Amino acid sequence: MKKYFAALSTTALICVAPHALATSTTDLTVTGIITPNACTPSFSSGGIVDVGTHSAGDLNQDSNTLINTTPIALTMACDAQTLFTLRSVDNREGTAFGTGFGVGLDPDDNALGQFNIRVMNATADTVAVQAVGSRDNGNTWAAQNTLTKDTLSSVAATGTPTTRIAVKDLAMNLEIDTYIARADSLTLDDEITLDGSATIEVGYN
Repeated sequence: MKKYFAALSTTALICVAPHALATSTTDLTVTGIITPNACTPSFSSGGIVDVGTHSAGDLNQDSNTLINTTPIALTMACDAQTLFTLRSVDNREGTAFGTGFGVGLDPDDNALGQFNIRVMNATADTVAVQAVGSRDNGNTWAAQNTLTKDTLSSVAATGTPTTRIAVKDLAMNLEIDTYIARADSLTLDDEITLDGSATIEVGYN
């Protein structure tokens, strides 16, 4: 607390000293939009993908193993036509062997594997649309049929992937591909539970 008040006192003295220093200034402007619309996303099956039980002996020793592909639906209902973005957050950051979403660590803290989210098709208000992504925080858009943690996602009219469209009701059919890292990089002496988790955040801009 003493340092805090000392800093305030010093600032006050500088401010009241007349013409003691020449000053340079710059302005900060804060802009934004408050929207009355809201969108609610949801996954089928409660957002749970159970890849089952797999034997360590069935894993590839020197390459990653695709152990499961599961279809799942992502739907989003909005109060009105809304321009939106989807941001995919890896809740197990640092446990993937590549650019996918992590599924946990083995007993020696090696990355067990990862899951990837592929967009198979999408409709907006019952019309087929193109899934798109942006790697520069929404400044530019291009066709992208995956949901990844380093991009924003949205939809555009088929044939015009650089321009997003406003949507009231969105439906995306996804596939979740789950991989286990090469077996010779893991400690697999005991049972290990996969613990992957991702959150889809809706943005309005």
